[in-house]
Amino acid sequence: MKLSGKTVYGILTRSIVTVKKNEAWFHFAGQPMKFSIREFHMVTGLKCNGEVEGPRGEYEWDLLKGRTRKLSDVLNQLKKTRVDASDERVCLAMLLLVESILMPKNNKGTFPLEYVNKAKDMMYPWGRDAYLVLPRSIQKAVANHLEDTSKFELQGYPLVLHLWILESIPLLRDKFSNWAPTVDVPGPIYLCEKYTELENPSLERVLQIEAHKKASFYSDLLKVTCILPPIPHDPEDDVSMEDENSDELESVKDISKKGYKFKADDWKNRLAKLLLRMRMTQKIPN
Repeated sequence: MKLSGKTVYGILTRSIVTVKKNEAWFHFAGQPMKFSIREFHMVTGLKCNGEVEGPRGEYEWDLLKGRTRKLSDVLNQLKKTRVDASDERVCLAMLLLVESILMPKNNKGTFPLEYVNKAKDMMYPWGRDAYLVLPRSIQKAVANHLEDTSKFELQGYPLVLHLWILESIPLLRDKFSNWAPTVDVPGPIYLCEKYTELENPSLERVLQIEAHKKASFYSDLLKVTCILPPIPHDPEDDVSMEDENSDELESVKDISKKGYKFKADDWKNRLAKLLLRMRMTQKIPN
């Protein structure tokens, strides 16, 4: 599947500036959307919960020599590993996956020895490390005002953000992707498993969906999910990260669940004033 930079850019231009450091908030057609480590896990299925420091294998890798290593070193080490050494091979394969796809940082393919030590733990929550690269990159891109669509850059694995956007805005999903409904099975089915093909529409086509929201045909179909519902049988549905508290965002989540339809102007004005006004008119509870 190929990332649609225009789709991602269209949502980035609708960022909501908050005090949160480990979450990203956006709005589309005026409706809020939350992207956090939970949504990252829901898309990838990567382990994000658990102890950061766990039991580690006593592996004698050439990778443990020197200050930095290259991806080619990991691949060579994997080739040297015995075929029946399944745990060791999983550890090396995860390091290769994380550094080549999930956490590339334009550092010429090198990474610190610290990551090799982490890789010795087969249960290490790599999803947590991989996730943090993405929101930091989003914050940087938004801070630069996204004035030039040809120059904005996201590090980490922005395809996760793309799939989350499609899942949160079903009309975009249905128009610009091919996907198969999930079935109920004993274990969880993560969102990356349901998509088979992604279209790369122009920015104009993406924003047309939002522009036509007033038409009756689109108003019935254009729904935006603030917080995605849980995946059945997912043991990490409650995964989260410590962050700054925001009473405003808690109120946003609450009134969104109650069915309030936000407007784009709500985000242009100060949100606290909006919430206060709504409480005074008894549209939401205290």
